[in-house]
Amino acid sequence: NSLAIYEEALHDTFFGGSKPGMFDFMIWPWFERFPVISESGFVLNADGKLPKLAKWVEAMKANEVVQKVKVPEEIMKKFFNTVREGKADYDIE
Repeated sequence: NSLAIYEEALHDTFFGGSKPGMFDFMIWPWFERFPVISESGFVLNADGKLPKLAKWVEAMKANEVVQKVKVPEEIMKKFFNTVREGKADYDIE
């Protein structure tokens, strides 16, 4: 599992300790997209081998900054549908 490296690196609530830091915020957008990717069969921690990473995702979702800038799931779905169609629309609202 290519995400195992993150599981091994996570020793606290966040990668830098008890508060989210630059690394947490830099990788978060990729994890934010997982619900959309899950529609094609991917489920984070489906086999129970990434419990720390799953807790990190929940902690990030609860973070005030993340909540303020999150991309609504419906917008992500619409965007990824345009990508699949070969007509990426970057102006979806």
